Amino acid sequence: MAAWKLEENIQRDMEKAQESIELYGGHVLKAPNKYEIRTGVVVAARFADKLRRTAFAVFGGIVPREEIVRATSELNKKIYEALISMGVGKLDIVRITVEAAVEGGRLIFGEPKIEWFVPHSEMQKRLEECEKRFAEIRKRIESLLKEIP
Repeated sequence: MAAWKLEENIQRDMEKAQESIELYGGHVLKAPNKYEIRTGVVVAARFADKLRRTAFAVFGGIVPREEIVRATSELNKKIYEALISMGVGKLDIVRITVEAAVEGGRLIFGEPKIEWFVPHSEMQKRLEECEKRFAEIRKRIESLLKEIP
């Protein structure tokens, strides 16, 4: 596997950012210097690339490239930790939305909103487990109520 090189990856991200603007948008202007950026629906393992490219698309002409790399790197670490704590797998489908602003030449991100899309088959399995557990609890309550004089 090729080594990660900052300049090559920034150039690739900027090219992909332009493509992203033309095809998907990926951001909403909420107020002067305040944006909402979105990954769209992506495989969890690819969220960082998508966020960084969207940030380049939105902020490329506003803040220096190094600032975009720094800020998105910090955001990606935060999101990665959240995904791990939620139990999201690398191949699970997620959508991430985060507000961003430029303040004093720095890119500031708010708290990310993470949506985790669970396949229907998995939800069906979870629902069946919940229904089984609920039936057990109901039986225990009914049994306890019978013991009350």
